[in-house]
Amino acid sequence: MICLDPGHGARDSGAVATYDGVEYQEADLVLKIALYLRAELETYENVKVIMTRTDRQGAMPTINPEKIKPRVDYAVQNGADVLISLHLNALDNKDVHGVMMLTSNGYYNQECADIGIALGTNMLLTLSQLGLQNRGHLKLNSSEHRNPNGTVADYYGIVREGIWQNIPSLIVEHCYLTNEDDFRTYLSSEDKLKALALADANGIAAYYGLQKIGSNPRQLIDYADHWAADMIDIAVSKGWVNGYPDNTFKPDNTLTRADFVTLLARLSGETLDSAASSPFPDVPVNEYYAASVSWAVSAGIISGFEDGTFRPTDAITREQMAHIMTLYLKHKGMQIQSSDDAAALIPDLDQIQSWAKDDVLFCYANGLLNGRGEGFVPQGNATRAEACTILLRMHDFIHAHPVQTEETNAAPEAVIDPFMFAPDEAA
Repeated sequence: MICLDPGHGARDSGAVATYDGVEYQEADLVLKIALYLRAELETYENVKVIMTRTDRQGAMPTINPEKIKPRVDYAVQNGADVLISLHLNALDNKDVHGVMMLTSNGYYNQECADIGIALGTNMLLTLSQLGLQNRGHLKLNSSEHRNPNGTVADYYGIVREGIWQNIPSLIVEHCYLTNEDDFRTYLSSEDKLKALALADANGIAAYYGLQKIGSNPRQLIDYADHWAADMIDIAVSKGWVNGYPDNTFKPDNTLTRADFVTLLARLSGETLDSAASSPFPDVPVNEYYAASVSWAVSAGIISGFEDGTFRPTDAITREQMAHIMTLYLKHKGMQIQSSDDAAALIPDLDQIQSWAKDDVLFCYANGLLNGRGEGFVPQGNATRAEACTILLRMHDFIHAHPVQTEETNAAPEAVIDPFMFAPDEAA
């Protein structure tokens, strides 16, 4: 069960902006998004949706739309699995735009927090595919509240109360009502509001692996007889890879360098923070893969070419893939060692460039990458189907080699960029 919480309500209008002489209020716009979202989610099997309000005043008499805790209470009392609060952002600086998730700092009830963060990451990806700048997650600490274990509590009431009541809770700041481009592009018509709701639903469906009512178990129509069909099913259901708008997967399409880094970012489940600038001149900040590329650079997974470019649209080679895979595994704490035994099994070993040889040997020896035909074919390209298989192998490899980490029970207060968000519904 999914509980949708259209933010604000009753006398609380939320953000307000005027365009062409008409005043628009956040409370009304997010209610429309929520109603469209509920309608779309209910087209999936085994999905029930409840809402904290279905009109401006609040359809549930037990909920005061101007209060926060009763919204969480309502979700918990009705057995919801997740609480998603829908909002629009606002700032005095009208140049700021984009989508943002407000999620838990994770200092308490880590498992519950992780679900909200992972779900939010999926929704950020599908919303950014509409063209919205992906501003990532904001995890803001409270200066007034402490968790039951004494750690710093979350600032936002929906998130904090959700963590305390063991229900994953997140706030979706779809875009900035105070930014005219955001308003005209995403909020100025019913069709545009419905598009936001559909993107929300796609992110939720990808995270939970939902299937449409009465549909074939495979949502995508073009790989039922493909050798990688089962692996594609898993990768799609986990939200690692998406289909195309025409409901196809195109399993044999060649994978680009940007595609592969994006898939690894999704596999990681880590928070992607949008950068104000790109680490490469050929990676525009408004591209769907920009946040993933920035994450990979900061994690030491990619560094680009000698000329300072990343070449995102180039087809990725198998030796490049092996190199990036090993750096990803190192980032995840895995111990990487080359294998001399594997060298004897690769007939075209001399065709592998020196910088990638140890990586190829490691991936080959551990079953992460197989040969192709009579060799490894290091300069060959990979397909989307092969990528799904590789993601599943890496996922299994990491889970088979757990890394012991030292968990801390406290963390410093967050340093907040005042131009990233507007404080909203904190109480």
